[in-house]
Amino acid sequence: MSNRLSRSFSRATAMVVVTGVIASVAGCSSESKGSSSDSALPPYSKLVNPDHKVTVTWLDAANTNVQVGSTIKKFEAEYPNIKIKYESVPFADFETVLPSRLKSGNIDVITVDQHLTARYVAAGYLRDITPVFKSEFGALDDASLAASTVDGKLYNAPEQSDSSFLFYNKKLLKRAGASLPSSDPSKPATWEQITADAKKAQKSGAEYGITWERIASWYYQWFLSQGLGGGYGAEGSHNLTPNLDSKAAVKTFSWYAGLYKDKVSPQGDANSVYTSLFASGKSAFHVGGDWDIAELNKNKNLDYGIAPMPRFAAGKAVSNAGGVALGLYKGSKNQDAALTFIKAMVFKGSGAAAYNADTSSPPANNEGKKLYWRQEAFQDPRAADAQKIVNYQLFHGIAKKRVSTVGWNELNSALTSALLSISNGENVAKALESAQSRADATLEKYR
Repeated sequence: MSNRLSRSFSRATAMVVVTGVIASVAGCSSESKGSSSDSALPPYSKLVNPDHKVTVTWLDAANTNVQVGSTIKKFEAEYPNIKIKYESVPFADFETVLPSRLKSGNIDVITVDQHLTARYVAAGYLRDITPVFKSEFGALDDASLAASTVDGKLYNAPEQSDSSFLFYNKKLLKRAGASLPSSDPSKPATWEQITADAKKAQKSGAEYGITWERIASWYYQWFLSQGLGGGYGAEGSHNLTPNLDSKAAVKTFSWYAGLYKDKVSPQGDANSVYTSLFASGKSAFHVGGDWDIAELNKNKNLDYGIAPMPRFAAGKAVSNAGGVALGLYKGSKNQDAALTFIKAMVFKGSGAAAYNADTSSPPANNEGKKLYWRQEAFQDPRAADAQKIVNYQLFHGIAKKRVSTVGWNELNSALTSALLSISNGENVAKALESAQSRADATLEKYR
């Protein structure tokens, strides 16, 4: 997906209709019987160009964040006996359409938004590919590897590896006499200081103090609670016991509510993206990521800087992580060729996303990251600190994956509603208690 659309697909899951995913387990499992789902997988060294023509069908969410046409062309040049049949589904419809498309029996590779891995495993969609790629785990950053893993098993190979950080407007902060946050990734500013400086900037003319790419999103807000010990938002067996109303969460989102009460952050809806407010010079701070840089660079008069994700004074440094990955469908009839494609896309190959600099999110592959950061957008002096901050957060345990559970959609929907209510002035404790109750009720069916 383009990164903007990727975040719509990945982090606004409350929009997604989820009926049929878990209910389809029996159907998909029966479709897989007699297929290659129980046969031994080839070792990594055997993933080579086959001696006969094979067609691999890749089911993807439309607008994926790699340049699909050129990537497939490069892959097919390197592996001339493998033809990639690319099929895309609009990202908003992907999870709804997936069960019926898999039942057709013609799918080999599935694009997986990492936070849905546990759901897809429970539904019987994904093959455990640990035996094939375990020797190559060292090629990936830890955060990406963790997000594709369930119960210690790798169920998809991560293509991209995201982690947000803080943009700041130097002109607005200097005019207000506020200090600029450090770009040293080991020395994040505190949210308390950022809030105070944001208010100073507003008094000096800034329209907004802090903007968020999205204002009611698990991806962009829950990690704030984790920094104060709020955990992953669910616990217990298979993470099916929600924990959305902890003391840490109440404390965190009471601060968050204050941003809207004091008009530091703009109110809005859960599905809108607010990056344009910072890009146009209206906001002192913005929570976003490297995918925003090309847009920001269009404003030549925007004197921005980049800092690591802030922490609370009483908490730890925490940011978010997540992206899309490629999974082997259990019912694939061409598993060797499909795995060769996954190998080339993620681990090694001229057609790989990891080795294709023309992407809008850093690849999970560590060597591929080096190419990614060579893109023109990051050569702008204003973007100079992005690489070191993203890499530091990914490699020092700061970037946290979202909770791994079959009940992800239900948890996310409950929290999204609560965050939107909080931003609109609802009592924080009551909003989180309501989210907890709602999530607990909807997760019952999985226990």
